[in-house]
Order: sequence, then structure tokens, then C-alpha cells
Amino acid sequence: MRGIFIGVGIALVLLLVLGVGVVAQDTFSDQTQEENLIVSGSPESIADEQVKDYVEDFVEKRGIESQDVSGVYEVDFENLPKEVNIENVGDHNLAIYEVNYNDAGEEQKIFVVSYSVEKLAAQGDIIISQDKRQFLSFGFSGKMKDSSFLKTATGVDGSLDQGYVMMRAGSITGVSTNLKVVGAGIGQLDLVVYKNGNAIGFGNTLITETIGVKKDYDVQSKGSVTFEPGDVISVYLGAKGLGVWEDVITMVEITTTN
Repeated sequence: MRGIFIGVGIALVLLLVLGVGVVAQDTFSDQTQEENLIVSGSPESIADEQVKDYVEDFVEKRGIESQDVSGVYEVDFENLPKEVNIENVGDHNLAIYEVNYNDAGEEQKIFVVSYSVEKLAAQGDIIISQDKRQFLSFGFSGKMKDSSFLKTATGVDGSLDQGYVMMRAGSITGVSTNLKVVGAGIGQLDLVVYKNGNAIGFGNTLITETIGVKKDYDVQSKGSVTFEPGDVISVYLGAKGLGVWEDVITMVEITTTN
């Protein structure tokens, strides 16, 4: 036995192979090439030349030149070679490829384990969904000392009715605020996110007792506060007590799945 290679990778090739790992390597010292083909299946097992090329490219990155490869065959899960020992792993979404190659005149073989997207698709198990995050910008340039809705990035004042109109369904997952207190006083500022004119109970709180830059941020799980297309999102700054502040920057994070 020349050695054992263990590795994991992730790739996508024509929606056929996802994730590859080289898991075993051995010689043909106790098994002839003909016997090996019976165990591993015929060359026709690799119906797509793209898959064969991909597997060869993968092993080439591990020091095996493509010109030394004599064959790439898909392994039969019902008749695994003795070199492959997979425990507690079902074969439902796996594909194993055997790569035969020549190393200094000596026949070698290496096995590549892969998640098969082709098998997953056939089972109807594939759900490709990736969350998308966007940020809604609100703020106010200049000094403030009273409660007010913040302006949108276009400079338009927000209100119970005006704000950003949602185009997709999603969730409000975060809010952050940065501002400068220029007149200290006992009190606090509550930055509250509104949906369709109703406070959703999610936002930031800043204390105005000391002069200086203040910041706060909060996040919540997707699905905690949801919205639908057409809903309007705005932000209200509620002032309690004393204090003067300026240059408010608030960002609301929204998360959608499409």
C-alpha cells in the first residue's frame, strides 16, 4: 500500500458532481486490472466525459498527471472494492469513482468520493435556496432634539405611510444606529422600525447622558418579523428626557430568499 489520501472539497460540474474527496489509494499487487474492472464496473459507467475529465483534474491537483491515468470508473455500491470501507454512510447521495494510473511503472488506484447532484435531483431532494440580504438606509443630517421619523436615502421624510416599499416577501433581521450626542442630558433615544405604520417592537436604544458618538445594533432570526410585497418600512426616532444629538445613521437589514 502506497498510502492513504483523505480530503474534502466542494465543486459543481454540469450539475453532476458536488463535493469531492480522495479517500483511498492502493496498488494492484493482489488484484489484476481485469478483476478490478469487474469490481468497479465497465468504462461505460462514466456516461459523461465531463465527469471523467473533472475527476482526472481533481486527482491531477494531488500529483497524478492526467497522461498517467489509464481509466476512471464508477464504483458499484453493491460490490465495493476491499480498499473502500464506508461505515454509517448511506449510498443514497454518494458516488465513488475509481481512478487507475501508472506511477513509475507500477499500477496504482485512487478512489474519489463525491456527493452526486444527479442522484439528489432524481430523488427530488435538491432545494437550492440562498438568503439574500439588503440594507435600507435611514438618517438625519444636522441637529435634532425632538422625536421624528428619519429620512430615507433619497432625503424624503419617512412617516407612518411613507418609507421603503417591499418588492419581495422576507424578514426584518437587523437594525443598527450611529449618531453623535452634542448636548448631554438624562434621557434615551429609541430607534423603532415601523411596518405599515405599526411599530414592530424591534430597534435600537441609545443613552444621551454623555456627549460623544453613540452606536447600537440588534439582530434577530429570519421569520421573527416578516413582510410581504407592498409593505412599507420606516424608522421612527423617539426621544425621552433631555439631550441634543445630530447626524443620525440607521440601517435596517432585510432578508429574502429570492
